[in-house]
Amino acid sequence: MTSIQAGDILPEVSFDFLPSTEGDACVYLPIKITNEKIQSPSVIVVVPGAFTPTCSEKHIPAYLTTSAIELLKKSGVKNLYILSVESPFITRAWGEQLIKDKPEVAKYIYDGYIKFISDAGARFLSTVGLVGEPTDLYAKNGLRGLRSAIIVGNGGKIEYVGVDRTRGTVVDSGIDAVLSALNK
Repeated sequence: MTSIQAGDILPEVSFDFLPSTEGDACVYLPIKITNEKIQSPSVIVVVPGAFTPTCSEKHIPAYLTTSAIELLKKSGVKNLYILSVESPFITRAWGEQLIKDKPEVAKYIYDGYIKFISDAGARFLSTVGLVGEPTDLYAKNGLRGLRSAIIVGNGGKIEYVGVDRTRGTVVDSGIDAVLSALNK
């Protein structure tokens, strides 16, 4: 059951983020993303897993277009976070894979507007009730995120939580639902 809902305050968070770099340079130490660093409004998109079919083919690519990014920015969104339970190294590699043929989108990752972040161990997702498929044999510790999107507003107030509970579907966590919620 999802425990986080619109009107709640974002609980204390600590995500790991490895910035993408142009070229072969690899940052080794993850940067901590905490509540103080999350500007408002921001969008957090939770995926069941990096490199998984629906996440890589349907869900996240819709966010990684110049038109979607421009609409998010026009709606005032300061940052777009893509959250996975994988390690920050896997999460970053997945983000880089998704944009490898999209230089027009890559700039938003390099400038920090889009961040692929890690909730390895699913501490945050467990706290807010967004752990899905808790017995997945292929997931680290059997945990995956529940496909969802969260809009964090001023003061960390949650303005929207959209959850897709049916495997393979992208409706309430998709870019169209998020944009609709932002523009109400």
